[in-house]
Amino acid sequence: MSIIAIYIIKLLLLPPASLVILALIGVLFSKRKWGKRMAIVCLTLLWLLSLPIVVNQLARLWERVPPLSVEDVREFKPEALVVIGGGLEYAAPEYSGQATLHVRTLLRVRYAAKLSWELGLPILVSGGGALDPEQSSEADVMAQTLDREFKTPVAWLERYSSNTAENARFSREVLNEFGIDKIVLVTQAYHMPRAALEFRKAGFEVLPAPTAFIGHEGESRVLDWLPSPTAWANSFLLAHEMIGMLWYRIRY
Repeated sequence: MSIIAIYIIKLLLLPPASLVILALIGVLFSKRKWGKRMAIVCLTLLWLLSLPIVVNQLARLWERVPPLSVEDVREFKPEALVVIGGGLEYAAPEYSGQATLHVRTLLRVRYAAKLSWELGLPILVSGGGALDPEQSSEADVMAQTLDREFKTPVAWLERYSSNTAENARFSREVLNEFGIDKIVLVTQAYHMPRAALEFRKAGFEVLPAPTAFIGHEGESRVLDWLPSPTAWANSFLLAHEMIGMLWYRIRY
């Protein structure tokens, strides 16, 4: 199944799209009790998931891995830093129609550059994801961005993975030749529980370095109680990871 087909299926099965579809079905059958109830439940859930205050609390429950600390690094003594790709933006006009990093990947790459400078660790970038063989892989674009924009060279590229499990397995194949077992793993906080699990299953000792937390502490603001499309987008990401964790436990 193609990458595009898989993405469309995910989009339709996960909230908010799935809730919209179910709500429409409920409205169509609103003359029946079950239809009316389904519409009310789905519309209520859609409203709740549009509130940043609700999604923030869900994210805090899911983003269980804390930020990286200096004490953890000293105790762990890592040998390399691995960054997982989070997607590309294709045919970007401001980049002469070339592929550039999706904002998810850019956030990870930026944090990886910071850590590389601070910790003095070599970097492996992991990600295939090209829609056709003639296009650059995620790893290629990540390496170019790190080198040109963050002045941070990349030691290894893993170009062939198409999901988190393959990120882990293929990265292991690359670093195994160099006897590297202990890594600092960089990805977004919502993705870290599944990513760390897969990299440990692949044989790495993992020190997680999550970035771009959705959940945050502190007092709520007025805007946190108002509907926001960003909250819907974040609810999709959290639902994707929760279902993904379950699916990976079954499949892998």
